[in-house]
Amino acid sequence: MSDAPTIFVCEPHGGSLKQCADVVREAGYLPVAAATPEEATAALEDASLEALLIAHGKAGSELAQYVREFTACRAPLLVMLDRSTTTGERDTALLEMDADGYLLRPFSSGTLQSLLSMSHRMKALAQRLVDLERESESAPQLRRLASAINSRTGFYQFEFIKDLLVVEVRRAKRYGYPLALILVGLDAIPALHELNRPTLQREITGGLAVAIAKSIRDIDIPIHFADDRILVFLPHTDLAGAEEVGRRIKRRIKRITYRGEGITASLTASVGVAGIAAGENFTFARLIKDATAALRAAQLKGGDRVMKRVSSKNSAPEL
Repeated sequence: MSDAPTIFVCEPHGGSLKQCADVVREAGYLPVAAATPEEATAALEDASLEALLIAHGKAGSELAQYVREFTACRAPLLVMLDRSTTTGERDTALLEMDADGYLLRPFSSGTLQSLLSMSHRMKALAQRLVDLERESESAPQLRRLASAINSRTGFYQFEFIKDLLVVEVRRAKRYGYPLALILVGLDAIPALHELNRPTLQREITGGLAVAIAKSIRDIDIPIHFADDRILVFLPHTDLAGAEEVGRRIKRRIKRITYRGEGITASLTASVGVAGIAAGENFTFARLIKDATAALRAAQLKGGDRVMKRVSSKNSAPEL
């Protein structure tokens, strides 16, 4: 018997069901497939699930309602939609099925992994907001952060998440646990600059979700910080742990090749790391400043490297 986590797939069309099950298997999960409501309810009886993938339609909506109201399953529910689905139809489907996200068919194993990772981070964020509610009068305002993820890139949007990060830094100081920041910047690619497309760097940066999601934990928060920079917030992580995450991200990005508009170019990234140890009196602004300085130092040394900011008085050692 396989120890792989299980994903439930419900699709009434046999060919599409097999295709979805194959992608689930390719992503490293064990598919439990069903084509009819009877098969679906039977399969859900004893299943311990990582996620549910349900095709949109009348039967899919009824099954989603059954899962929410008559089972104890709290795994992410993702609705599968055709690529021809309009934005309005997509929003209606998400509402009808009370879904946590959507997949456009046909989808790849990488897209599935990225969306599942994003769903788990949203659940971790929701729990964090519950914790904040016990401590802060501003918690009701922070509830909107649960929808702060950009559905296209899989990254949180900085303008919606920054208040939570400030609170997290204060919590770390209050309770004496470490945390760290990683700032990732793509290195310049001369061939791409020749295309004279100002938005291209941002588009490429926004496409790094899978590489970064595979390098971090569910509780870590990846944020689109600027056009060409990704910020990763690492709670309960010391500087040494953050350095290892930074190296892992750099290695994964180096495996990516950009192909488009007659150009083939390998990507590399510079990574700046900053952190606070238990008992240190840092602010969020100071962490951002230190991570930015470390990133800039990595870029000045030629890029494709990780550097950490030890203190404002010392240089940033290379890793």
